[in-house]
Amino acid sequence: MPSRGATRRHLHKALLTMLLAAAFVMSDAQNVGEYHHDVTTKEWNFQIFANTAGFGGGFQHGRTPDLYNKHFWELQFMSNRHPKSVRSINALYENVRPIRYGQLYSLFFLQGGYGYQRTLHLKPYWGGVQISYSLSAGPALGIGIPNYVEVLNYNTGFSEIVRYDPDKHNLNNILGGARWYSGLSETIFRPGFYAKTGLTFDFAKSDYKLRALEIGLQVQMVFPFIQQMAFNPAKKFYLTGYLSFNFGKKVGVHG
Repeated sequence: MPSRGATRRHLHKALLTMLLAAAFVMSDAQNVGEYHHDVTTKEWNFQIFANTAGFGGGFQHGRTPDLYNKHFWELQFMSNRHPKSVRSINALYENVRPIRYGQLYSLFFLQGGYGYQRTLHLKPYWGGVQISYSLSAGPALGIGIPNYVEVLNYNTGFSEIVRYDPDKHNLNNILGGARWYSGLSETIFRPGFYAKTGLTFDFAKSDYKLRALEIGLQVQMVFPFIQQMAFNPAKKFYLTGYLSFNFGKKVGVHG
């Protein structure tokens, strides 16, 4: 059975292959049929993300000076799980919460920036799919929430909720995980930046709606680095593939 790391590497390669193949096909394709589109000047949409390290959501607002170009601002929030972070349950005890053994921080990214989108293929008058590529970048904020666990205190014989310390806590005294908000008061923030690129496939039937799938790659980097897992070096950057569903609307000249 392949490891989680190998699975992620295969997924990265598959996403990159799909991007390159789609770009090649569209660069070689011929426009078929007549094009007739209502003129829109701006659009906004919500995004639901699934990436190779977690999930997230976002919002975009853009302006379209013509049919082929869009300039937009975006704001996104997403989780990032370390490839060695595995959710498990201590089978020796009942009614305990799952734990990600060795995890020091739960990591999230809040990012927002400017982007440009170029249409490669317009939808013919009879319908179809509009294909575009996009590039965006801007500042990012890494958010690390410390991992808390429920451990057995051998001196008192009772359990207690404490911050996970790999030098003190192991499978012999960890009962299970703590509630997700246990470490909120000790959250750390790390400034940085992000960049991403992708292909968007808009299949909305109306010129005034946006229904699209987007596939691409993104990278984040924050300073100082955040060590997510014990006994593993802190990652210098976070490269992930993503798939998002985008839905929103477009506004016409008189809208």
